[in-house]
Amino acid sequence: MSKFIKNFHTQFLIDIYFSDPKRVIKIAKGDYLFRQDQFNDRLFLVKKGKVRGFGVNPDGSEVEFFIATPYMFVGVNSFFSISKTMTNIIALEDSELAYIGYKDAIYLAGGNASMSEQFLPVIVNELTFRQTRMMDIGAEKEKTLKKLIQSEKLASLGQMAAGIAHELNNAIAVLQKNSRWLGEQIAEIIDSHSPDMLHYFRTGIQEGRTLSNYEIRARQKRYLSIFKLTDDAAETLAQTSIPESDLTKFGDKLEQFAKIISDYWETGATIKDMLIASQHATHVVKSVKELGAQRERRDQMVDVNETIREALTLLQSDLRRINVDLHFSTLPSIIANAGELIQVWSNLIKNACESMMNAKTVDPMLEITSALEKNKIIVTVKDTGPGIPAEIKDSIFQPNVTTKKEGLSFGLGLGLTIVQRILYGYGAKIAVDSRPGNTVFTITIPTGVTNG
Repeated sequence: MSKFIKNFHTQFLIDIYFSDPKRVIKIAKGDYLFRQDQFNDRLFLVKKGKVRGFGVNPDGSEVEFFIATPYMFVGVNSFFSISKTMTNIIALEDSELAYIGYKDAIYLAGGNASMSEQFLPVIVNELTFRQTRMMDIGAEKEKTLKKLIQSEKLASLGQMAAGIAHELNNAIAVLQKNSRWLGEQIAEIIDSHSPDMLHYFRTGIQEGRTLSNYEIRARQKRYLSIFKLTDDAAETLAQTSIPESDLTKFGDKLEQFAKIISDYWETGATIKDMLIASQHATHVVKSVKELGAQRERRDQMVDVNETIREALTLLQSDLRRINVDLHFSTLPSIIANAGELIQVWSNLIKNACESMMNAKTVDPMLEITSALEKNKIIVTVKDTGPGIPAEIKDSIFQPNVTTKKEGLSFGLGLGLTIVQRILYGYGAKIAVDSRPGNTVFTITIPTGVTNG
């Protein structure tokens, strides 16, 4: 399902493909358009009425994915990926839907664009909608969890969260599958139309957003000097992870191509963000469900620095107004579960951001360092926020701790409970030193972790 975007391109598609009165079906209230796991070879546009998309969990409960009203597309995923449907579609009221099928003629629009190319904005919008919906579901369930935690013992949390995990996993699976498919489709389109730009798309999807604010500013300053670019062009290119050597071949035309190069890279990096987010969401669900239960398998060779970078990628929106300073040492890989470590760093970083923003800290700074001392990895997360009040400092790892004082929220609570549980499972330690303007969490992880 994809929400109608009122622009010339989408209206053009509707006028061309969905204006034939012979290709309109009517479904009565309570009737199904199609059911989950059914093959679908049509793309629908709601003309009148309202339809609902939902999934069914193994326990028989339902999870609602969307409500589609006039000028919204239905069946985007199954139609373009040529796969079975992942949702049930039922009419909430008498409805009319226009449709196109695989065998319908493709309007070439004066060129040789395939149907997938013509509908690419609709496909992207579909994935964006599903990701937003998944996050909304997660936010709703998080609120429910917090209420439950206040009234129940920690030992029962895993059982209470089981149903929530089932609901979220459906949405997460959709996001993962469609993100990968979209990345493959876009790569094929770029390769056939602009092969010279495929490298920049692949750099974005492989590397993602790994640069800190400090690194971006340094690159921008250098590009202004060596390439003689305008401020806008230098800033645009500095935000990408494209190697400097790949830019020099444009010579004095780099200014002209800066936005184009960045757009291809941004498209790849966005797909990378969606994949990381879906993987992280999976681990969050598992960690909440298994809180107090047996630990997850840890059988990967993991780069701790890379897990920190992925956590930073997930929290881009939280970090927009924060100065980030990274100091990473070369570290040995350890046997671990990458998702668990990403969750640890995400909680600590988000806590720091919330603390500084809620306190309106002037020139907020987040500093993250990693170092190797003998057989231990030391990671510190430091912020310049208001500090943790002394009266709650000793209890911040408890799930029911009060995290507000004099109107300020310190972003603690359940997150730190999970952080502590994960780290203890590795034989690791976490310590905190806090005063106004300087709060430091220090994590010590043994490098000789064995798979249990």
